[in-house]
Amino acid sequence: MKRILCLLVFFCGGLALHAQQTFSAGLLAGITTSQIHGDTYWGWNQAGPLAGMFVSIRPQQKAYFQMELQYTRKGSRKIAQPDKGDLDFFELRMHYIEVPLLLRYNTKKIYYQIGASGGVLFRVREWDDFGEVQPRDFRPYEIAWILGAGYKFNDKFAFDVRTSNSFFPVKKFDIPITYPRFYQNFFNKGMYHNLLSFSVTWRFMSKSADAQ
Repeated sequence: MKRILCLLVFFCGGLALHAQQTFSAGLLAGITTSQIHGDTYWGWNQAGPLAGMFVSIRPQQKAYFQMELQYTRKGSRKIAQPDKGDLDFFELRMHYIEVPLLLRYNTKKIYYQIGASGGVLFRVREWDDFGEVQPRDFRPYEIAWILGAGYKFNDKFAFDVRTSNSFFPVKKFDIPITYPRFYQNFFNKGMYHNLLSFSVTWRFMSKSADAQ
């Protein structure tokens, strides 16, 4: 998986730098709020940072391709409420390096996007009622689909909103959990990331074919 991500980075970077066409590059930063389908808890309670860079090919056109390299923190969190008799606490923090590949469609101020992302897990921390515990059996990678939209303030700055969900479980269950709704059981093979992200993007570099 790491080799695939490296190849994607070099391929897309080389394509953007050497192709006889317009491209732009920039930075992105924001926050995520996430949960895990399959951990028996509910709620977008785990917040984390998001940061990275991107390269867009022909972003002035209606439809264009964008490739990103970013750090994302995902996970789940259940807060204990002793005053209500709830002593159950759980927190899971999973740190990824990801390569999202996106197809975007432009309107005057708003763009829409769809794509997929490959991620490498490089750190995991987990806590329960008794403190920090040793994480076990998490997959070292994740493949996810992405849907989103954004608002362009001008040619340089935009606000981006996305939802992202794992294609495959990041951790498998030995004994599946049964949920009351059929669509919840459709993905009942283990733990899946459910993520919402909010970020600001800044395009600081662009190159036109006319300038070559």
